[in-house]
Amino acid sequence: MENLQASTLSDQRRSCPLRGNWISFRLVDEFGEGKPYAGLAYELSDSEGEKKTGVLDGDGFARVEGNYSGPAILTLSKIYTGTDDYYNYLISRQSFDIPLTELQVAAEQTLRRAIGSTSKTGAYRASAEKGVYYNVEVRDFVEFSRHLPPASKLSNPIPAGCAKLVRDFADNKVPSFGVGLLPETHYVLEVRALRAFRPLLSLANEFSALNLYQLSLMGTLSYGAFGQVPETLQSNAKLKKDFAFSYPKRGTIGHVLNTCFACYEEPTHYADSKQAAYPLVEDVPYSKRLEVVPFDPDRYPQNDATSGVPLETPSSVHFFNDARLGTTDWKNTDTQAYATHDDRLVLIGVRGTAEGWDGWRDADAQQVPIEGGTGKAHQGFYEAFVALRPFIEGYMRRFRRNQKILVCGHSLGGAIALLLAEWLRQNITDDVILYTFGSPRAGDADFVEGAKALVHHRIVNHNDPVPSVPAGWMDTKKPIWFTGLAATVSGVLTPAAGGLVFAAGMARFGGKPYWHHGEQRHFMPLQLPGRVVSSVLWKPGCEGYEEAAMARCVAQMKKNDMPDRSQFMSQVFSAADHKMLDGYIPSCWASLRRWQETQTTGGYVISSTESNRLKLEVETYRTELQKWQRNADSEFPGGTIEGRPQERATPLQRRSTLSDLQERQTAINQAVRHNKKELEAIELTLQRLTSLSSTKLTIVDVYGDRSELPELKTHIDRWAAHTENQASVRLAQIPPSISEHMA
Repeated sequence: MENLQASTLSDQRRSCPLRGNWISFRLVDEFGEGKPYAGLAYELSDSEGEKKTGVLDGDGFARVEGNYSGPAILTLSKIYTGTDDYYNYLISRQSFDIPLTELQVAAEQTLRRAIGSTSKTGAYRASAEKGVYYNVEVRDFVEFSRHLPPASKLSNPIPAGCAKLVRDFADNKVPSFGVGLLPETHYVLEVRALRAFRPLLSLANEFSALNLYQLSLMGTLSYGAFGQVPETLQSNAKLKKDFAFSYPKRGTIGHVLNTCFACYEEPTHYADSKQAAYPLVEDVPYSKRLEVVPFDPDRYPQNDATSGVPLETPSSVHFFNDARLGTTDWKNTDTQAYATHDDRLVLIGVRGTAEGWDGWRDADAQQVPIEGGTGKAHQGFYEAFVALRPFIEGYMRRFRRNQKILVCGHSLGGAIALLLAEWLRQNITDDVILYTFGSPRAGDADFVEGAKALVHHRIVNHNDPVPSVPAGWMDTKKPIWFTGLAATVSGVLTPAAGGLVFAAGMARFGGKPYWHHGEQRHFMPLQLPGRVVSSVLWKPGCEGYEEAAMARCVAQMKKNDMPDRSQFMSQVFSAADHKMLDGYIPSCWASLRRWQETQTTGGYVISSTESNRLKLEVETYRTELQKWQRNADSEFPGGTIEGRPQERATPLQRRSTLSDLQERQTAINQAVRHNKKELEAIELTLQRLTSLSSTKLTIVDVYGDRSELPELKTHIDRWAAHTENQASVRLAQIPPSISEHMA
């Protein structure tokens, strides 16, 4: 081919160019089919700058004759004018409009050829047609390419030399983009399919095991940096023509969204995770991926540092980081979150407790009114939400049309996510779904009652202490430690003491009690053979399991006194079961695998053995609550503190003021009412257990509305084939349908 180029370009006719040359070309997909490119408009510019236009025939073919001698430049850059509503929206949106071409849309409708596939390719077709075969990409033919994925390493790319020589000879008479073709040659150009992966997510309001696992990963992603390199730009920066941001660090938000998903790769790590975890992904057109907006100073003034408007980069568009600037910075909240979107949904992930400052925010439990809303919220969580709200509000204004909104968060991030999701429901759309993991209580009873319509699936790990704070029953200005008023959950599986526990430093100041929002799903630990611990997902209906986890945590910290307030938050958040990487993700993975297998085999949600063991634990909890109630009646005859003859037996107690006694009386009353509420909830819990042991899972329970996808099995098989999903240590975490090794 190089010899042909040389002879053509040195031909004497170049000194007096003649017409009469021909060039033919066929665009095909990765399987050698030309039909996907039928009807596309092309333009062929010869070395004299004369342009020939036309459209590809029904099999992606065109032959151009009568052009001037020498090579020519082929382009296909006509803007899309079809009927796809989302594509038309991308072209016309006010913020970061996309120069979407007919060629790009056609390439997005084709599929990738699997590695090792024996199906025919463009090379086979070129051989049959005695043509020259090359791999090409959409970016090779279009003027604007910054919104496209980075150039791929093609196995047989078209040489750049031919196009360069044409441009050198023709100066500005030919386009600065396009591929160079030699005369009197037939080409078969195999266009790389323009596809992306995106996480498979159900938009049904109902809980699904798919979203449980997927959003545990996407929630964990919020702990990472955005990962943009370079991180910032100088306001007067003069960028090179080929400048592009990169996201090289594995586990960062940009790496997962733009280096993996957008480039048809499956991410494996999130934040600082060490063990690989694959999401279930679906193969989608590139424009319908989870978007990271392009950076193109030539098209967007907000990307041009010299334009006079505030400079934006992908990081500033998708990433919120209200980082504190030092020990004297009391303005910033250290809140972190990210937002992205596709044609179906807007996804928001809110980071949980990650820095020392976050511990103080967790502990700032004074109640404050919710502006424009109902009830009151935990002050620390509310201030973080208020800081985040303008970023999310601006993102919705720019990028949301009618998509569903999915919000996820862990720990502190779950509490902020709840306040955010309810604000979105009240002010943007009621089409909001919230998944939280290990979230503490965020609002009072009035807030929770007013937010009933919000779809919230609240996931709690059995030994996670964080969901038990702030204490729902506490109504005092001071932390009170009821060593004698603690219900005991002496479960068969994990003996634990203390049910009604209030953590030091978590006091609220008046108002109605804190309540949990959403439907709780609880991971019950199972001890399996080989010292492997797994879990079964169920809905307790009562709060004792959450509160018992905090009791165990505190009991381990200090046996005879209140926990060390200065170290309390670090002690709590060191608990492995609260962490996403060590606690929630493994449990979510095991539950998804179990539900998959149970649905396939026609089994029940939980086995009769598991149901009986759970019932035993619930009965034990009821016994302890009843015992607690008898002790309370004995300790406080008539239900009042004044009925205790020993109340002021010690000098310290005699110094107690009437106000102190009144506050303590209020706390006692709250605790008693809570105890009675728990006893009532136990009946519902037992009914649920009976129902679960006779309930079979459907495919909708596992995959939600994604169960309707014709390609679902392909997506599942791709995920299941990964070595990490077949490792014996992971497979052992899947509870069997019937197990005699429960204790």
